[in-house]
Amino acid sequence: MIKLDCIFIDLDGTLLEGKLKHYNCYKDIILKDGGTPLEIDIYWDMKRSKITRDVFLEKSRYKNTYNNFLMQWLENIESEKYLSYDKLKPNVIEVLSKWKNYTEKIILVTMRNNKENLYRQLDNLKIRDIFDEIIICICQENNEKYKFVKDIKFSTAVVIGDTEHDTTLAEKLNIRCIAVTSGLRKKEFLNADFFEEEIKNIDIENIIKTIY
Repeated sequence: MIKLDCIFIDLDGTLLEGKLKHYNCYKDIILKDGGTPLEIDIYWDMKRSKITRDVFLEKSRYKNTYNNFLMQWLENIESEKYLSYDKLKPNVIEVLSKWKNYTEKIILVTMRNNKENLYRQLDNLKIRDIFDEIIICICQENNEKYKFVKDIKFSTAVVIGDTEHDTTLAEKLNIRCIAVTSGLRKKEFLNADFFEEEIKNIDIENIIKTIY
């Protein structure tokens, strides 16, 4: 069986369950500035359905401006307070450790702005040492991850993630994408080659045999 040169894997929504982080950050800003937070399941369904932030704020009767909310969101979401809500998804450590048998490198490709807090979080979750390389993409646009990855040399690889940022990366690298459907986007928004609800459900050995 062919051994992959690398697995490019996303963090938030793929390896981490971030529902409580996102919701509490949103809720606290709404309560601080005036408004009525949506119920958590309504909020999360809307977020996974790509409902835009302005609609969230309108439905929450937010009393401040869109730009004010966004400024606070960007300042707060990667703070230690809200990162503490993140939890590892089921069997992540076991699965990634097993995948070492099927790839030369596991490369974390994550969209974060605070490097120090990211590394602290990975250490606290005891997963930092699993990755052979960590690429931090300070970006917003769908194609931005590619700019940080495009110079890596490989012959065989896959992308694993939960949003359009990951599927776009796979398209631009001309490799296959495995989508985790329990993350930040519902399945219908993901243009992937393979779909699994969680990381633990991915049969990486069978997928490698299928594509190579």
